Amino acid sequence: MILQSNADFLRTIPTLDVEVRLISLEEGEELRRRVLRPGEKNWRISFCPASDFFHMGAFHASQLVSVASFLVESSDNAFIGQGESWRLRGMATSPEMQSRGVGGRVLGQGLAEVEKRNGALVWCHGRLSAARFYQNHGFESVGDVFEIPGTGLHALYIRKLGLRRSGDEFHCNS
Repeated sequence: MILQSNADFLRTIPTLDVEVRLISLEEGEELRRRVLRPGEKNWRISFCPASDFFHMGAFHASQLVSVASFLVESSDNAFIGQGESWRLRGMATSPEMQSRGVGGRVLGQGLAEVEKRNGALVWCHGRLSAARFYQNHGFESVGDVFEIPGTGLHALYIRKLGLRRSGDEFHCNS
């Protein structure tokens, strides 16, 4: 049996025709509920930002297939001197579109938008089952693993912005 690396596997997936754009919170509610809290018909993401925020979505064949929200919010683990911190919340990609690069495109567009709004760092409480996704997109795990009731084990992931990816290395913008 020959095993493919993740990067080799992703190169074999045909490029999808996907449009990534800003959306409303309401546009992403059903997808988030279906992916993040299956079986909880009345669940809604708790989202009451006190500052700047936006929601990003990816559409394939006119259907929303991936969503993420970003808001200015400090984490419990203050990153002193790091600049303005933004939180990534409610990232969800429909199961049939996972591992096809769609979530990465939403995340990439969201990070670019945060940078346009002068954000210096993005953090999230990500599920351990998504650790490879976050690491592949330049996030690093900080601190201890913790459990969020009903959703499983999570870690705090952070990514400093102003870094551009080139292969597997990171370079600061000049």
